[in-house]
Amino acid sequence: MSSLSSLQINKPFDGSGITPLMWACYKGADRRIIEVLLKAGAELEAKDRWGRSALHLAVWSDHLHAVEILLSRGCDVNPRNVNGQTPLHRACWWGHLHTVDLLLGHNGIDANVVDNDGDTPLHVAIRSTFRRNYKVVCAMLKQDSVNLEIVNKEYRTPLLEAVSDGHLGIMQRLIARDANVNAVDHGGNNCLHLALKRKNNFHSEVEHMTMLDQYLKDLKLGKKKRYSDVVVACYLAHHGANFYCKNKCGRTPLDLIEKENFKKTLNMLFRPTQCVFCEDEVATETFFPCKHLSLCKKCCPPKIPKRCPTCGQKITSKNSLEGPKSSKPEVQMLAEPPVNRTFEVKETQTLAEPVVRPKVEDKASQTEAQPLDILTLEVKHLHRVSKKLAGKWQQLGRELEITDEDLQIVRHENPYNIVEQGYQMLLKWFQSCDPAKRTPQTLKEALLETECFVAAECLLSDFS
Repeated sequence: MSSLSSLQINKPFDGSGITPLMWACYKGADRRIIEVLLKAGAELEAKDRWGRSALHLAVWSDHLHAVEILLSRGCDVNPRNVNGQTPLHRACWWGHLHTVDLLLGHNGIDANVVDNDGDTPLHVAIRSTFRRNYKVVCAMLKQDSVNLEIVNKEYRTPLLEAVSDGHLGIMQRLIARDANVNAVDHGGNNCLHLALKRKNNFHSEVEHMTMLDQYLKDLKLGKKKRYSDVVVACYLAHHGANFYCKNKCGRTPLDLIEKENFKKTLNMLFRPTQCVFCEDEVATETFFPCKHLSLCKKCCPPKIPKRCPTCGQKITSKNSLEGPKSSKPEVQMLAEPPVNRTFEVKETQTLAEPVVRPKVEDKASQTEAQPLDILTLEVKHLHRVSKKLAGKWQQLGRELEITDEDLQIVRHENPYNIVEQGYQMLLKWFQSCDPAKRTPQTLKEALLETECFVAAECLLSDFS
């Protein structure tokens, strides 16, 4: 060891900035070699000229043993390269399924990090050109913390990317997770616009979908058209996508269809929704999740109703059935809103800097709820919030004045389960803090301070 220690163990080979540890991880060197380098003082967080750490390079070459060693030594699991991408981004791009599983199971992983283009690892997995991307997407969707409504610089959600790239199997998985089928991109295009603009057929990794056969029959098409744009558009419309949504150019998806017989058939199959109040105008707003309440502009109230007048179910969101007039979709979400972030490119590292903080405080005034500081916080609320922390439980714990020693105990007793870790942390705070401060207001302020906006919305929805 003495001879090895005398070497400049962290000196890069050349102008690339790659250190011996980075090279060993990239090449998949024997476990013992990596361990020797680390014992000799190799820096875990050193980066090359492209901002890549040893973990980036181990992930890139898919050497699981190197990834395991680095993670066990406490390396940062979310470092960013010059493009703002984390190791999870790269694993998703290359289709390294087992590496993706390993990273997702590690404490502190943030599956919703956005790169310089606003893409999350899920966006990247969907756009990957490798055949294994379907399995990688499925692995990502098993994580409750993965946000399906984050939009990139083109204002596209993962579902819009899947439609644009023709991934029918991935589309099915996203819709099964309640992805918003009426999200629109920067041009005001919804998923039907994008589906009908495709020149090539869709492809699917899933089993036979009998629904497509029914639409083949309705449109009088042969089996070769089973994955064509118009048939897949019918599948999306069946799940709630709107054929009458106008984009910024004033065109609806129906306007993109050249054959008049198709237009007539689709008009019959998917008639425009009429306003349930006046029954004269076409509905422009639909209220979720029950979708019973669809209103035109004239009948739509200025505030979102608390409950559906038909079934009595609590209303959580309102979706506009018209394209946006501005660069942002006209979607008002009361629970789990899309998060859009803007980034500055720094010389050595790109850090996420949210420009606008969601105004979750407005929720209280919209629903005319009682002040949060006089309401009672219960354990069931902690359960719900812990599922929305997305790996930020330790940061939140420190904001709630839990000691690092207690956080380490929680981490040690609940390995590889960030949801349970988050819950146990919240429970420790709940049981140990001053009863006067054990209120939804205290927790909400801590969530906002640590930028856990989705969790804050989840908390507020319990007291609406």
